[in-house]
Amino acid sequence: MSNDQWAQPTPLRPDGTNLLPFPVNALPPIISDMAQAIATTTSTDVAMAGTSILSAVSYCFSGVYRMSAKRDHTEPLVLDTLTIAEPSFKKSPVMSLIKRPYIQFAHDWNENNKQDIFTSQAERKLLQSKLEALEKKKDVTAEEIAKLQTELSNIPPSNFRRISVDDVTPESLVNLLEENGTLLMISDEAGMLGNFSGRYSNNVPNLDLLLKSWNGETYISDRATRASIVLKKPYMSICLACQPYVFDRMINDSVFRGSGLIARFMYWFPVSNIGSRKYDTQAVPEQVAENYKNLVYKRDRISARNSRCRGGAAVLILMISERVFLQNPSRDFC
Repeated sequence: MSNDQWAQPTPLRPDGTNLLPFPVNALPPIISDMAQAIATTTSTDVAMAGTSILSAVSYCFSGVYRMSAKRDHTEPLVLDTLTIAEPSFKKSPVMSLIKRPYIQFAHDWNENNKQDIFTSQAERKLLQSKLEALEKKKDVTAEEIAKLQTELSNIPPSNFRRISVDDVTPESLVNLLEENGTLLMISDEAGMLGNFSGRYSNNVPNLDLLLKSWNGETYISDRATRASIVLKKPYMSICLACQPYVFDRMINDSVFRGSGLIARFMYWFPVSNIGSRKYDTQAVPEQVAENYKNLVYKRDRISARNSRCRGGAAVLILMISERVFLQNPSRDFC
């Protein structure tokens, strides 16, 4: 086959008999071990854990790295996934094991940094009080006010860290991304996407931030009731599971389809083990869980430091090697 010709694709059979198994052994060892351990203890298809772990781990790299195959174009390392499965597929236990270290990291980070957080909040509050008092004085000069405002602006707002979000509205998401820079939307239900299709806004969709937080595009929120919020490089990885009827609604939603949101997801339909599952299965080995936790903690520390920079940290570019690119000239790396 020449470079400008494509082979006729093989149709996917409805019964899935010609589908390849999930390539769990192609994953890095720590992720592969954890995916297989979760599949064993929950007696579920390893594809459910493997796909979801990849999506969750992509959070750790968002806002830190981007990939590039040529000088003037980069792509984010954000992976949005949606697992579609009937009830009783054990979506909740699988998701719970995957997101546990992210929840624990946020808790530990806040505990270890709460003194600094409280100090920063107190300093800002004191300066705000001084500024309010100064503005009420009759003999105050513009230079004095500007000096105090500059001093206040040099102390960025400090809040307790959030990593994961679940049932969140578009307005709340703006605030959470302003405070954290990057987020992970992870849940065993995808119903919260209805919040962005107009559930609480008279059926007026608000998908802009969902779309822009995939690529880290600047987002500006202007409201008459509050000051403008500028998100310089918002990133959010989405790792969800849902039942087939929710998926059907998404696919048939003209706004979701027309906006390109549907195309951002990688979908997986896990194989059912119902009828052959066992309860007395091997629990996730402690060392496997510890290795996974350490991987998440190591990457999240970097992500947390970058998020504190409010979009000012330099993003590292991962270049696709020329050898790989030349060997795959027609491959769509993006």
